[in-house]
Amino acid sequence: MSIRPQNMEDTVVNRFTLLLLIGTSVAGSNAFGQNQGRSGNPAVRVAQSPVVPARSSAVPRPSRPVGKLVAQQNVIQDAGEMIYEESPESVVLGESYDPNEGLAEIGGGCASCGGGGCSSCGDTFGDTCGSDMGFDLCNPGGLGGRQLCIGLPSHGWVSVEYLSWLQNGMNTPALVTTSTPATTPQAQAGVLGLSTTSTLYGGDNNILDDRMSGTRVRFGWWFANNPNLGVEGEYFGFGTKTENFDRQSNGASILARPFYNDVTGLEDSELISYPGVVSGRIRSTATSKMDGGAVRFRRLLCCSSGCGFSPLTCGPVPSQSRIDATLGWRFLQLKETLGIQEDLTSLTNNQGSFVINDNFRTRNQFNGAEIGVHWMGRRGYWSLDTLMRLGLGNTRQEVGINGTTLITQNGVTTNNNGGLLAQRTNSGTFVRNQFGVVPELGATLGYQWTQRMRLTAGYSFIYWSNVVRPGDQVDTTVNPNLLPPENPIQTSRLNPRFAFQDSDYWVQGLSLGGEYRW
Repeated sequence: MSIRPQNMEDTVVNRFTLLLLIGTSVAGSNAFGQNQGRSGNPAVRVAQSPVVPARSSAVPRPSRPVGKLVAQQNVIQDAGEMIYEESPESVVLGESYDPNEGLAEIGGGCASCGGGGCSSCGDTFGDTCGSDMGFDLCNPGGLGGRQLCIGLPSHGWVSVEYLSWLQNGMNTPALVTTSTPATTPQAQAGVLGLSTTSTLYGGDNNILDDRMSGTRVRFGWWFANNPNLGVEGEYFGFGTKTENFDRQSNGASILARPFYNDVTGLEDSELISYPGVVSGRIRSTATSKMDGGAVRFRRLLCCSSGCGFSPLTCGPVPSQSRIDATLGWRFLQLKETLGIQEDLTSLTNNQGSFVINDNFRTRNQFNGAEIGVHWMGRRGYWSLDTLMRLGLGNTRQEVGINGTTLITQNGVTTNNNGGLLAQRTNSGTFVRNQFGVVPELGATLGYQWTQRMRLTAGYSFIYWSNVVRPGDQVDTTVNPNLLPPENPIQTSRLNPRFAFQDSDYWVQGLSLGGEYRW
């Protein structure tokens, strides 16, 4: 049976075509399985060139450059090949795909944090930079987590500080003097203006100028419906500061109380101790107590957030600044006393004893409106707050003066009104109102210990105009004929006299404490 060559050629071609299709199917199945095994990559179909030139195994294949994304064609162009994707979204082939890394590479999101992605940035005010510094100045109500559930507002703060402050000393005239030698003539003993006389107590403004300790408490909250508006309260106070002077002599040395004699027109003195005349003891006590309070509204004026550089960590940290305006009411009170007491015993034939008291007390109360500006800055966990306030209002001045003299002679004691510098001519209670100015400056350095707790150290300065103090109310001009017992009753030269004497008062010092926010 004869076979035609053309039929044989057709048979060979058909068989070759069948083998080619089977081989292509097997190769495609292997390639599909390999792509399915790659973690995180979508399935793709690779179109190869129908003609691949032979490549010697001895010649290394050059490394391919990073693929370039062409969004319009949905194609990855590589050197010498084209890769088509089945996914409708453009994805760069690789082992994994991290959205944060992509943002960091192109400079968006939190790239300012060093390219670490948004997860490395703080979330206090919008993932801007660095680590969470705890409290957001621009969003004081943004603290999450547990809230205080004891009937307090939802967002607020409270701070407690220990105060170590100084005040300007009380000014007084010379109250106690001595003379050397002890043989100084009696008429010159303790008299001011003589070379033999020296002042033991008074005559300057160093009384009650030592450090005093106190406490300051501040608290406030932001309104829930308007977080840029809040209200705050403040109270600070000190314990009573006391300064004592005590000196006595059995008559071997000279002690005296100086005054100006209104009758003779010369400096004079009352003897406390003088050889062969009198022995005695003199004590003086001065006290001072200050406290104050305020209620204010706070309003946010402006606030900014960003990144700053920390020289401690050599890296980026959150940085914020905020300015608030305050408007409210302020109260201050200053209460002071000055007391002088003599215990005298006569050393002459006319035996007897005397107890003489002079007491001066003052109280100042300021009530007025207050305006202020409060700047707050944060850099990482550190903070700095500064404030300026000005109070304008009324100062109520009150002065009280009284004196007594107890005379014991032949076993009989009599009580008389009037001492030495506190006589019937200037005794009583005197009140008046004066315009007062109270500026305040302050600075506080803080460290954010926890998200809600901040440790603070600060400085404060408060000035108060038109204040009355006991030492300034002492009139040393005395008519000796007024000394108890007054006989006859004097109708002229009625000295000492009272007249209001103003002075300025300031207090300043350091504070240590903590602040808690919720």
